[in-house]
Amino acid sequence: MSKKTTRSAKPKVDPDAAPQQQKACAIKKVFYISKKLLNTDDDQRMCLERFYHPGKGQPALFITLQERQIMEVLEYAEPRRSWLLNSEVCSNGRMYMTTPIDPTFLALHHLRKHCAQRAMSLDSISVDEADTSTNRLLTKFINADSLKCVADVKTSGELVFYKYNKDRTLAWLAVKTRQVVSVLKAKQVHCGLGAKSQNFVRSEKIVDDNDVKEVDYLRMACDYVGRYLDANLHAELTRYLDIPSEIQALVEENATAKKRKSQQSQASANSKKIKLANGEDAATQLRNSSLLDSDDNKESITSPPSTLAPLKERTMTAMEKVLAKSAKGSKSIASFFKVK
Repeated sequence: MSKKTTRSAKPKVDPDAAPQQQKACAIKKVFYISKKLLNTDDDQRMCLERFYHPGKGQPALFITLQERQIMEVLEYAEPRRSWLLNSEVCSNGRMYMTTPIDPTFLALHHLRKHCAQRAMSLDSISVDEADTSTNRLLTKFINADSLKCVADVKTSGELVFYKYNKDRTLAWLAVKTRQVVSVLKAKQVHCGLGAKSQNFVRSEKIVDDNDVKEVDYLRMACDYVGRYLDANLHAELTRYLDIPSEIQALVEENATAKKRKSQQSQASANSKKIKLANGEDAATQLRNSSLLDSDDNKESITSPPSTLAPLKERTMTAMEKVLAKSAKGSKSIASFFKVK
């Protein structure tokens, strides 16, 4: 007997039909983007670019909008964190946030590196760097007028040359630092050396002017500004603002706390002496007054006796004496039960 085999018909392929595109699943990330970058035309797109970050000492990620705006991309990463996006779970739990930045901080590193001894144009600096990102940063995003606060500007025809000026730079950075101090005070950020929990503060005002000094605000503000500076320039700014180190500040604070504690203990001892003297004066006045009996056998109210007086025998009444006399010669009931 012959077996019949059935074969499935192959689908006809239309050679003129366009091939189906397979979309790859893109990596999803959570961004908090400023409205200044979103309220733009459709033809203007945001780009992610890398420029050298002086505070980090390496290229960092920035987001740019054409050649007008540049913002830094901050990354917040915590272990064992993920995002639930619609019906999907995104394993990348990192969060990215855009923050505005003054491009002068980025250009300051290149000015200190190339224009400390001689005046150079921005195009010449880009050639020496041999980096396309540096050329784009200095020629597209840097305003020439903003560099006057950190460099000496010289012109020759249409060419503009810049030479790094240390004094102008430190003065400009000091102004930036004091602006940050104003923001910290307005936001009531605790800037003291000791830790302070906001959850257990009773009053609404978190920052106490008596606990936090002006130098504490300056130190924190200088640290914020120093995140965008080279390490040696940050140290120069700290010395320029005359900010003591944290170790020195801790030593001074401990010395002040010990001095305050000794003063409080001394004041407490003096108050006890004053109270004791007032008590003795009051006792003397009470003794000299006519309120107390002048009998010497009576005890003093102000001080207890040095020795206890012996107990005196109680005098018997007449009835007790009669009963005692009648009971002489009689025997007790227990005597009848004695065994002979």
